[in-house]
Amino acid sequence: MKRFFLLLIMCFVLVSLTGFDSNNTTLKITDAEVTLIKVERVLRYDFKIKNLGKNTVGGNEDYPGHHPLSLNMAVRPNPSLADCMEMETIQNTKYKKMVNRGSGGTGYITPGEEGQFHLEYQIKKDTNLEAAKQKALDGTLIIMDGVKVIAEIPLNK
Repeated sequence: MKRFFLLLIMCFVLVSLTGFDSNNTTLKITDAEVTLIKVERVLRYDFKIKNLGKNTVGGNEDYPGHHPLSLNMAVRPNPSLADCMEMETIQNTKYKKMVNRGSGGTGYITPGEEGQFHLEYQIKKDTNLEAAKQKALDGTLIIMDGVKVIAEIPLNK
């Protein structure tokens, strides 16, 4: 019985640190850094994400355009982080989005490898910068392959 509960706890910890989708994609944040760009009032995230699955994620779409569809990421803020950040006021969306100031990174991650990504968001003018940095992990990293969400990983774990 004790082994069962220990196994259950270990599974819970594994699930809380990785993201899954219906195609058995397993992605794990292996490193995360949060930086303030004070002059511009920007909160920057730098992530290393490892593909623990058996298939390449991202960059799998073949289409006639010139820019490959690839991995795309966003941080969905919880209320305390959202209070510190400029939020998009786009009509006709159900998603809560912080104002993006830039992003980039590896377009795909092969099995067993890591990709590097960065995201930058605008901090509100009346917000203390250090307070925003302290709340930076109060959200969820959303990882998309094109427009399909393939993983949601809480940052506060």
